[in-house]
Amino acid sequence: MPCNWGVLGAGFIANRAVIPALQGSRNARVVAVASRDVSRAKSTAAQHAIPRLYHDYEELLDDPDVQVVYIALPNSLHHEWTIRAAQHGKHVLCEKPFAMNAAECDEMIDACRNAGVLLMEAVMYRFHPRMQALKAMLDASEIGEVRLLHAAFSFPFNAPTNYRAFPEFGGGALLDIGSYCINAARWLIGMEPVAALSAISYSHNAIDMAASAILKFEAQGTRAAHMAHIQCSFEAAEHQVIEVIGSEAALTAPLAFTAWREDETWLLMQRGGAFERRVFQPADPYKVMVEHFSDCVFGRATLLFPPEDGRATMRVLDMLRENRS
Repeated sequence: MPCNWGVLGAGFIANRAVIPALQGSRNARVVAVASRDVSRAKSTAAQHAIPRLYHDYEELLDDPDVQVVYIALPNSLHHEWTIRAAQHGKHVLCEKPFAMNAAECDEMIDACRNAGVLLMEAVMYRFHPRMQALKAMLDASEIGEVRLLHAAFSFPFNAPTNYRAFPEFGGGALLDIGSYCINAARWLIGMEPVAALSAISYSHNAIDMAASAILKFEAQGTRAAHMAHIQCSFEAAEHQVIEVIGSEAALTAPLAFTAWREDETWLLMQRGGAFERRVFQPADPYKVMVEHFSDCVFGRATLLFPPEDGRATMRVLDMLRENRS
């Protein structure tokens, strides 16, 4: 039997990526969707043949057939509805960023632990075969010891009614797309930063439109420093990349975070003046992610990325917001 999922929120990512991934997966299906926008709920349910639609999030959580909840709500609602889902005995896959701050993450983790349910941040890009290959290459020291990582994500944002435009809803570039870059730096370097400094520019209504940051990582027992440079912007052209420079070679991954299921991707290895390009066929990281989470719900696997990982990313975001110029 497949794992029964309910979806809170019927926005772009839910419709474009996550619901199709669930409906096309080997071990999951969407049995319910909830949205406070009645027309959006009806449209989503009809488009994806979802049998039940609700106009109240609590009603979906009351549905006894729903085992797992995917939370696709504005950032400011992740904390509340993760805790409510846990109280209803539902496992939770929560969109990034995990919450508004690390303190909220602690409460979400405690609620899920006390309820005996699973919780994971939906960092889908990590499940892409290209990114798994990049991580394996770094772990095998194929470029030597990592010295510097650069991660950038930008796109021109001009949607004044979207939740990203309001600080009270968790808007701003740092939470929305900077979180990807920080998440990648932590994961690929394999350590937690010991220091962070940021430069942030704000709009007239106090959301951050662009940010640059330096993170410093230090391994115990060594004097070598590992540095990460993070860039995110709502004011620059659409662009995303991860570059990792080691002591012997460098790796570049363009379109690092949002390669869709139809996109061919690649890694570029530079060793001195020689370049090698490795091509990866299209893959759906959302499908791999939801299948993994469903396997974990059934007890067939252990979470690759426990909720403490999402909390660690939020801790760095807190550091950058505190230590800004």
